[in-house]
Amino acid sequence: MKKIIFLSISILLSFHLKSQIDIDKSKINTAYLKFLPSNSDPSDLKPSDIPSEQVLKQMGLSENEISEAMDFKYSKGKYSKQPQDTSAQAFASDNLSNFYLSLGDTLAVDTVSYPEAKIYGQNIFRNNQLSFYQKALDAKAPENYRVGSGDEISIAVWGFSEFSETLQVDDRGYITPSSYGRIYVKGLTFKKMRSLIKSKFSVFLDMQNSEIDVTLAYSRVITINIVGEVYNPGSYTIPAINTAFNALIAANGPNQLGSVRNIYIKRNGFTVDSLDVYKFLFDPKNSQDIYMQDGDYLFVPPAKNIVEISGAVNRPYTYEAKSNESVSDIITYAGGYSTNAFRDIITLKRIEYNSIKVNDVHQDHSSTTILQNGDQIVVNSISNKLSNVVSVRGGIGVAGDYEFLKGEKLLSFLKRSKCISDKTFMQKVYIIRLNADRTKTHISVNLNDVINNPNHEDNVWMQEFDVVRVLSSDDFDDEFTVSVFGEVRSPGDFEYGEGMTLQDVLIQSKGITKKAEGSRIEVSRIMDYDLSADIVKPRRTIIKNIFIGENFMLNTEAQELLLQPFDQIFVRENPNYEEPVNIILSGEVKYPGKYSLISKNEKIASVIQRAGGLTDEAYVDGVKMFREFHSLYSNSNEINIPDVLLDSITNNLELSNLYNLELLKRERLLNDELKYDSLTYDVVYFNLQKAISKQKSKHNLVLFDGDSIVIPKILDVVQITGDLQNINGSSISAPFFGKRANYYVRNFAGGFSDENKKSRTVVIHANGVTKKSINYGLFTISPKVKPGSKIKVVNVVKKNRSKKEEIDYNKHIESVIIKITAVMSLYLLIERVNGSF
Repeated sequence: MKKIIFLSISILLSFHLKSQIDIDKSKINTAYLKFLPSNSDPSDLKPSDIPSEQVLKQMGLSENEISEAMDFKYSKGKYSKQPQDTSAQAFASDNLSNFYLSLGDTLAVDTVSYPEAKIYGQNIFRNNQLSFYQKALDAKAPENYRVGSGDEISIAVWGFSEFSETLQVDDRGYITPSSYGRIYVKGLTFKKMRSLIKSKFSVFLDMQNSEIDVTLAYSRVITINIVGEVYNPGSYTIPAINTAFNALIAANGPNQLGSVRNIYIKRNGFTVDSLDVYKFLFDPKNSQDIYMQDGDYLFVPPAKNIVEISGAVNRPYTYEAKSNESVSDIITYAGGYSTNAFRDIITLKRIEYNSIKVNDVHQDHSSTTILQNGDQIVVNSISNKLSNVVSVRGGIGVAGDYEFLKGEKLLSFLKRSKCISDKTFMQKVYIIRLNADRTKTHISVNLNDVINNPNHEDNVWMQEFDVVRVLSSDDFDDEFTVSVFGEVRSPGDFEYGEGMTLQDVLIQSKGITKKAEGSRIEVSRIMDYDLSADIVKPRRTIIKNIFIGENFMLNTEAQELLLQPFDQIFVRENPNYEEPVNIILSGEVKYPGKYSLISKNEKIASVIQRAGGLTDEAYVDGVKMFREFHSLYSNSNEINIPDVLLDSITNNLELSNLYNLELLKRERLLNDELKYDSLTYDVVYFNLQKAISKQKSKHNLVLFDGDSIVIPKILDVVQITGDLQNINGSSISAPFFGKRANYYVRNFAGGFSDENKKSRTVVIHANGVTKKSINYGLFTISPKVKPGSKIKVVNVVKKNRSKKEEIDYNKHIESVIIKITAVMSLYLLIERVNGSF
C-alpha cells in the first residue's frame, strides 16, 4: 500500500510531460493504476515531481526504493547517460519506463475475490465502484478541509501587487511568508485560512486592485488505524485530504458482519464523530465530510438492526436500520415502490417470543412504525388482471383493449376502435360475453342491420369484459400456389396469379440445373379452377411432359403453357448424368495425384496406365488401396483415415491440398441429415502385378469414388516385433534374406523364449495380408517373409484356473438326511391311507 501511495502521488504531480512521453500502460503494474482519477496518465510524471527523501521516509518507503527514486529525480546511475543517437525526448521516455519497471515488480496486486455483500452498502467498498483518493501533491482541498502541520500552502497574488510562494505549515502550526511575520493556520478550515491570509496580506499589498489564489500544494501524510469488522484491519498511511469514507476503501470496507450505519472515529480514546454510509450515498453534502487526524481510529462495529425488504420495490435487499428509523425510511433506501406495488398495506414480519408474527402496516403508519432487528418487510404486488376493459380482436381496425364505457353500444364501440371500413365483413360480428357465473356466451350480430338502423336490436349494449371479433373481407381470400420440385436452383412453392406460364415459374425458381439437360419436365394438375365461377374442382392428372433440349431450351408451346392453382412441376434429372467420380493415386507412379474416372467401370490398370505407369522404385507387393465406407446410426461424426494413407498424403504437398478439399466435401456430407453419420477408410487387398498384367484378372478391381491407392517404394528390411524377451515390447528391423519367419527371430531377435508360442507367429506383409504359422503337431512351419513384412511373435495364453471350492460335507449330509426323511414320511402316510380302506 505504501508503494501504491508513492507511485500514485508521483504520477499526478505534473501535467506537462504527457505530450512528450508515451508510456505503455500494459508494462505498469495495475495495482496502482486503478486508484488514479480517469483524467490522469502515468506519462505525466517527471523527475522534479519526486518528493524529498524526508517525505519518502515519512511515507514508509524502504531504503532501496528511496535510492531508486532519488536516482531518477537527480538523473544519477542508470538514468544519467544519454546515448548519442537518442534524442532528449526519447531518453526521458526510456528513463520513465525503466523507473516504473524498477518499482513495479515490488507492488502487490490485490487478487482477492470478495463475497456478495450481505447488507446493502458493503459492496461499494469491494467492487472498485469508488476510487481511493491517493493524491498528496497538487490536490484541490475542499472548503471544510482542516489545515495541519506538514501541509504545503501555495499563495499567488497578481494584479497591482505580485507575490508567489509555497509555504509549509510547521510543527507549531505557522506559515511564514517573506516580508511578513508568522500566520497561525493550524486547525482552520481551508475557507477560513484563505480569508485570514487575504486579510493579513492587505497590510503590505494592495489587495483591492489585486487577485489572490490560495491552494493546497501538498497534503500532509497521516497514519490512521482501521479496526473492527473490516476485511483488512491495520494501520494505513494516507494523505490527510481523504475523508473517513475514502479511508474505508483502503481496508476494502466492512466485512459481512460490519455496520454501514454506525462507524465511529475515535481520537485520544474518545468518539469524536461517526459515519453513516447511507447518509453519504443518499444525501451527499460536503458539510458531512469527516477529515481524520494523525493517530485516529476508524472503528467498524457489528451491524445491529438488520432488516430485509422484498417484493414490489426497486431494490429489494437486506438493509441496516438505525434505532429510530421506520418502514418508510427503508422503502426509501430500497429505491421506493415499483410501479405495480400495492401501497395501502405493507406486510411486516417480526420475531416475537420464538415465533414470527405477521403485522399489517397501513400507508399512513409506515413513517411511524419503528423497525427492530430481524424484521422482514414485504411489499405486495397488485393483480395483473385487467378490469374496466372491453377488447377487439380480428384483422380489421385497431385490435386491442379499450376502456369500458357504461352505456356504450356496439356500433359506437366499433367506430371508436376504427373497425368500420370498406373491408369490414358486414354480415357477421361476434361477441364473446362473460356471464356472472363465469361462463361465456357467444353472440352473433349482423353488422349491416346495425349500420342501416342504429336502433336495431343487434346493436347491443356493451358489457365489461366483452370481446368483439370483427372479420375482414381479406380473411376469406384464398392463397393459390404452384409447386416446383427437382432439378431447379430454388425449388418450392410460388404464389399463383392468373396468366402464369411454365416459363414464368421456372424463372422464379432460378432456372434449371445442369443435371436436367436432355431430360424432361412433368406438369401434374390436382385441381381445375373455374375463374368465372371461382370454383376449384379436384382433378389428378398429368397434363404435359416436356422435353428439355440442349442449353435448357423449351419449345414455344411449353414456354406458353398456362398453369392452374396447385399445379406441380417436376423437373427430372437426366438418367445419363453422372457426378464427377475421383480417386487419388499416390506413391511410385510417374504422375501421382487426383484422377477423375472416365467410365462407371474403369479399373485399376486403366488408371495406372493413365498415370504413366509404375516407376522403377515401385514395390508392387506392398500396394494398398483404401475405400470409403459409410456407416448409418454411428455415434460419432468422424472421418477415420489409416496411418499409412495419412503418411502418403503428408509426404506430398499436392496430395495434401487435394485431401483437404476432399475432407471438406466429406464433412459437408456428414452434416447432411439425409446422408451418413460417419465415414471410415478400410483396406481393400489386391495383387497389383496381376491387375496390370491381365485385364480380366479378379485383382483388376473396379474403382469407386474416393478410392485411394498407395504405391510404396521398394522395401528391403523385415521388422520383428511382439513378446520377445530382448526386444521388450519394441521392434527391430533386419535385412531381407528371403528366409522364413523363424530364421529372422533366431538370428536377429534372440530366438523364441519359453513363453512364446511358435505356432501363433504371424507375418504381416506390406500390403496388409497376414499369414500365420502352420502347425503339424510334431513341428511348425513359419510363414514366408517378403520385403517390408512384419513378423509378430506372441506368448502362450495362460488360462487362470480358479481354485475348487471347498466342500462342506456337514451341509451335504444334512441335505441328504432331510430328503430321505421326507420320502419315508410320505411312504408311511400312503400305507396308513391304504390300510384304512
